[in-house]
Order: sequence, then structure tokens, then C-alpha cells
Amino acid sequence: MLTLARDSRGLTQAQLAEAMSVGQGTLSKYETGVLEAPEEFAHDAGRALGYPPSFFFQPGRPYGFPPFHYRRRKKLSAKALGKIVAEMNIRRMHIEKLSRSFPFSTNRFIPEIDRDEYQGRTKKRVTIDDLAQMLRETWMLPSGPIENVVDLIEENGGIVVPCDFGTDLLDAMSQRTDGLPVLFFVNTASPMDRLRHTLCHELAHMVLHTTDFKEDGEMECEADEFAGAFLVPPDDLRRQLRRFDLPHLANMKAYWKVSMAAIATNAQRHNFITQYQYKNFFIEMSKLGYRKREPNEPPREHPKMLRQMIEFHRKTLDYSDADFSNLLCITPEEFQSLYSFEPQPKPHLRLVN
Repeated sequence: MLTLARDSRGLTQAQLAEAMSVGQGTLSKYETGVLEAPEEFAHDAGRALGYPPSFFFQPGRPYGFPPFHYRRRKKLSAKALGKIVAEMNIRRMHIEKLSRSFPFSTNRFIPEIDRDEYQGRTKKRVTIDDLAQMLRETWMLPSGPIENVVDLIEENGGIVVPCDFGTDLLDAMSQRTDGLPVLFFVNTASPMDRLRHTLCHELAHMVLHTTDFKEDGEMECEADEFAGAFLVPPDDLRRQLRRFDLPHLANMKAYWKVSMAAIATNAQRHNFITQYQYKNFFIEMSKLGYRKREPNEPPREHPKMLRQMIEFHRKTLDYSDADFSNLLCITPEEFQSLYSFEPQPKPHLRLVN
């Protein structure tokens, strides 16, 4: 817990030792369990790290990779990634505690697909496109765009956790652990078109790669391919791709709620366009400044499950902010920062003919 707290604040062992005015060797021995820390050490560490002493006496253990999967850019440093992983572990521990009293009402689930078994039943070569279509059919999705990816995941037994990663170099993490819904930690700084693709990318990891673990590069390629086919099935894409230019892709984006870049990548992957068309498209996107953030972002999709868990504890179980802080082993200020959700947009009337 001491190492987890230190990592979550982005501090090295040497930096924490200096902040606490103790030798790094002593701190190292406390972290590794070579020496047992005196009782007052938890208070000193808590003051230095911004946690109550109770934080350091929690049961359980942090997780690394796997079971975490993540979608990030290569520029993200190992130290920054370690800080985010620590924060996600702490958020998972919070959800474990909140879930003990919360009545989950869904019997639906996010399946784990064993491709070898599925291929044996079908007696044919199974592609990633087939698996994406299989999940759409399992969840009884109608043809056409997915209206709300966040709602879809949470309706089928996942929890989407909005997070401030403090960087745009990491889009999301996902984790499947026993006794909990599948968790999807998403970067709230991401544009919505990218976030929808990212959630389906992480969904692919949870469906395909918890039983069939592969090299990182291969898993990332498969997850991207799955996300593209799940959001825009290839048959629909082929029929609608009557021409390949920015105005037409902008119209497709408005309909499917995915980025123009994702549509182009999906089209190139299935050989619906040439490599020359694909290259020129991204040159044009770069000239217009659309590579990082495209225009006409879809409406924001707001997670509901975690909010419902907090509201259930507050309204039904009569939890105060102090009770939440004691339960989650964080300060009241940090509880407010993490779980004071932005208000949901109110529905508004619109004229129809």
C-alpha cells in the first residue's frame, strides 16, 4: 500500500524519502517488508502523500499487466504510466468496496470468446470481423450505428469510470477481475469520436484477450480491427463508401458517430480504398489540423453506473462524505474530486414536423 500510494502521487522512492526526512534505505526496507514500519510512520507517510493512515492498512494487492489492458501512445513514459496504473488500482479498490452493498440488477455479461472453440464449432476460419458481428448478435444490436457505446457496455455488465489521466497520451485502460464487473477506465480529455472507438478497442481486449493472451502488437492490431468492425460493420461500410472524400466521410461520421480517420482506416484495412487514397486522405487531414481533433464531435456519453453506486450509498444507506472517506480510505477533498460528478444534461424539447 505504501508503494501504491507513492506511485499514485508520481513520486520516486528517493523523492518520498526526502519529503519525509528519512533514509531511502529505511523506506526501501519498509516497502519491501524487510523491516516493519513503526505505527507513527503511517501518519507521517499519510501527511506526505495526502492519504489518511488507514490507507496503508487495506487488504488486497495492486495489479499490473495483465489483467490491465491499455491503449496509449508510445511517448508516454514508464513513470507516468506507473502513476496512472496506481490510480486505477485505487479506483478498483473503491469499486470493490462500493459493490459490497450495491445491488447490481443486470444478468447480462461481457463474454470471453475462445476462438479455437468457436472455430471448431463453425468448421471455418473465423476472422475478427466475424467475432465483432457475433458480439453484436449476442447483444441483439440492430443494424446501423450504436447509439451510445457507454450505455451499451454498462447495460451488459461493465462499469465505465471517467478519469483525469493528466495526459492525452493514454486513452483508456480495462480490467477483468473475479467478483467485479469488467472495468473500463477512460480519459475524459479524449474527444467523443475517439472515445467510442477506444471503448470498443478495450472491449475487444476483454472479449478476445483474457483467454487468448498474445504479443502486445498483435493484440493491439486485433483490438483496433474489432473496434472498427463492431462500430461500422464491413458490409455496411462497403455499401456506403460510394466515394472517398472528406465531405462524404463527414456525412458518414455524423451517422456512425466514429471519426473520419477510423472510417478511413477501416476502409483501407478491408481494401475498399487504395493505399494511395488512404495516404492522400491523411495528408489532407494533417493540412486541415484534423489529426489530433476532428470537427463535428458526437454528443458526450456519460457513464451512469458509478454515479448510481454513489447515490445508492448516499440516499439509501445514508452515507455522508465523511463515511465515504472512511470507507474508501481517502480524504474528504479527494472524495469530492473523484466522485462529485458533473450534472447530467437535461433533455430539451425540439420541434418536429
